[in-house]
Amino acid sequence: MSAGSPNEDSSRRLAPPPAAFADSADGLLGHFDRLVMVIELIDRLPDLAEDIRLWRPRGHIEWFRGDGPGEATDRNRALRPLARHAFDAVVAGLNTLGLAAVALCENAGGRLPPDEIAACREIGVVMDRLLARARALIETAEQFRLATDPGARTPLS
Repeated sequence: MSAGSPNEDSSRRLAPPPAAFADSADGLLGHFDRLVMVIELIDRLPDLAEDIRLWRPRGHIEWFRGDGPGEATDRNRALRPLARHAFDAVVAGLNTLGLAAVALCENAGGRLPPDEIAACREIGVVMDRLLARARALIETAEQFRLATDPGARTPLS
């Protein structure tokens, strides 16, 4: 039976496994990882303030829309409701913190003074912690998928 045939279980077609969500979520989280990396270097490479100023927020639905019609919604459904709401909140927090770093760099106009460099680095530390939480949510979804789907395969199997 080919994928997408009329006899195929429609719930399987409509909700891809969380692994598909995890792959795309890693791309989204990479968007925040790059900002954290730049923030970590800001005290040694002050010209990176320009890179921070150019950063823009992204939500996961916006990020997944690039994958094709309907896939964003399907991937969002791959997480159970509580995990999806938690992931939404973490991404919103990452965006808010990222915008706070952007505002610091925009207000400085040139090189950041030491107190604003320290504030920017604090933002990076908190963002790094939120990224760890986002990854934990994705990992938990993957573990749930493996525990509840007898036909599920790990990436190495």
